[in-house]
Amino acid sequence: MARIYQVPSHTRLWLALAVVLCSIPQLVKGPLWQAGLLVLVILIRWLVDQQRLTLPGRIVRTLLLIGAVGLTFYSFGRLYGPEAGVALLVSLFALKYLEVVQQRDAYVVIVLGYFVCATALLFSQTPGMFLYVVLCMTVLTTCLVGINHSDTRASGLLHGKRAMVMTLQAIPLMVVLFLLVPRVAPLWNMQVGEDKARTGMSDSMSPGQISELSESAELAFRVDFQGDIPPRPQRYWRGLTLSHYDGRTWQQAVPQGQAESEYLYRRGNQKPVWYQQLESRRAAEQQRYRYQIIAEPTQRRWLFSLAVPFPLDEGMALAKDMRLVADQPVSQRFAYRVESVPAATDAISLDGQERQLMLSLPQESGRKARGLAQQWQLESHSAREIAQRALRHFREQPFHYTLRPPRLTADPVDDFLFRTRRGFCEHYASSFTFLMRAAGVPARVVVGYQGGEQNQLGTHLLVRQYDAHAWSEIWLEGQGWTRVDPTGAVAPERIELGLREALENSEDGRDVLDDLGLRRFSDGGLFAKVSQWMDYVDFRWQTWVLGYDSAFQSAFLEDLLGVVSPVRIAIALIVAVAMLMGLYALFLLWRTGNARLTLMEREYWRLHQRASERGRPLAVGLTPMQLSDAISEQWPQAAVAAENWAKYYQKLHYDPVSAPDKRQRRHLRSLRNRLYKLLD
Repeated sequence: MARIYQVPSHTRLWLALAVVLCSIPQLVKGPLWQAGLLVLVILIRWLVDQQRLTLPGRIVRTLLLIGAVGLTFYSFGRLYGPEAGVALLVSLFALKYLEVVQQRDAYVVIVLGYFVCATALLFSQTPGMFLYVVLCMTVLTTCLVGINHSDTRASGLLHGKRAMVMTLQAIPLMVVLFLLVPRVAPLWNMQVGEDKARTGMSDSMSPGQISELSESAELAFRVDFQGDIPPRPQRYWRGLTLSHYDGRTWQQAVPQGQAESEYLYRRGNQKPVWYQQLESRRAAEQQRYRYQIIAEPTQRRWLFSLAVPFPLDEGMALAKDMRLVADQPVSQRFAYRVESVPAATDAISLDGQERQLMLSLPQESGRKARGLAQQWQLESHSAREIAQRALRHFREQPFHYTLRPPRLTADPVDDFLFRTRRGFCEHYASSFTFLMRAAGVPARVVVGYQGGEQNQLGTHLLVRQYDAHAWSEIWLEGQGWTRVDPTGAVAPERIELGLREALENSEDGRDVLDDLGLRRFSDGGLFAKVSQWMDYVDFRWQTWVLGYDSAFQSAFLEDLLGVVSPVRIAIALIVAVAMLMGLYALFLLWRTGNARLTLMEREYWRLHQRASERGRPLAVGLTPMQLSDAISEQWPQAAVAAENWAKYYQKLHYDPVSAPDKRQRRHLRSLRNRLYKLLD
């Protein structure tokens, strides 16, 4: 027995469009075979709708299902997890479209479409993706309207208009629920994007690594300050503290025998002695910076902050070497709040094991550099004087700041200091730290970012990959760890003005700017304005929508309700929803009372009112033929004209093929006007 296709023809295009639009986010990042599967499904459905092909049978559909499952396992190595699970869901969603015959099948496809829309937000929460998901949901709603429309002359555009109105009506209710419903943590912990390529800094530093990173204009993080913004020379965003040197590479290290609980502090845990010392200095110090950072995904755990950070949120810890560490790898944009007190650095002591680590050097590395440093040690009276002599050495000798330094030999410190003398920030930070340790001054390397440009439309800073930087810290008695940036001795414009201006003044910088496109990015014009607007919208989306967590909601509800309690929240929610429902009801009543008549309805009521005015009042609800009979009874001379009008009216009004055109409407009016003359 043949199966009857119950989906109306005016909705088939919308249904196909919904399947394609909902699948696009996965197709863009998924394997190529998924796009091929969707094209195959759409092609088969089109041929079926054109009656050139019959729907595939159960065997063919089963083979396609097995193939989709097998290819998903081949592409991802598993069938579970966010990436593999979503890919499989989208593939099954496309295959389900092949089974649409009855109205129930269309319902299943539409409901699956809403789930597929939701999965797109697992991987991207940008404003553009949100608007795209709203578009997909509107198209799915259009399909719901269409498959429930019984008018055979229905228009697909009319379905879309009704779906758009329904979506707009739902937005106020969505906003109320978003603001008032308590924010709770999810019942699961889904790590999305663990398999993505890592971006940004690695956990070590060797010659050439940061200079390669600086050849990128990608965003690293944004910063929004509550109050004053520090000047550019003080914008040192520390990320990693590197203490161990093997002769070529600097790496993170912890003093031997020290437990994690003594070196790492998390909110809520017992405070180690060094953190208690920091807090006492934090309370006494007046100058501080409070800010929020929105970090881009790096798949790593380290975070960035100004000097001496105090974390204000859960999900991260502070190490004794003043670096912030996230509890989980940053696989999505991660927002966190910090308060920095730069002067509190002198509150931390340097114990014996840590001092030994900060003075350690490989035996066979930097022989000439050791001799130079030991000479400075003999001729100087303090660690500060040794550091000044090293900086003066960089300024007076023919050192050059360049993004493309020459390759170094097996002993990079001596090779850089006494042969090439051309390097980027990591060369100067590495060699300076080596010299300090060789001269008996505890020192370490810090890598992160320096600078950041302000968005002119807002107050937040944008820190990009080309702001990557490395500097040194030395231990001074009475002052604690003190930042020393040897790059500033060679290229002070790098610290004062930023990377672009520093490259402008270097001998190969202009070529680098052209190659990286940084010159175009820094120039004004339409491109820069559009970029700033897009960044501003994205930043506000991150802070106001994605950053609307339980703490943010509590502060908002305190401003709105005063004392926050479950009863007050429930009352506010009920009142807000009731007000919205009341406004919707008033709108519907107003629209019903002021509903406009169609062209054919106006034609009918004009004749009905004229006949009622000239003779006895006629009952409401008469059919066209009953109206003709009533007129014929009162005016026998108008019987033929009334019957002609009624027959022609019914032909036009109930024609299942097309609506009446201008010529037909004109002829109907002429029949009515002729009837008017017989009623007078």
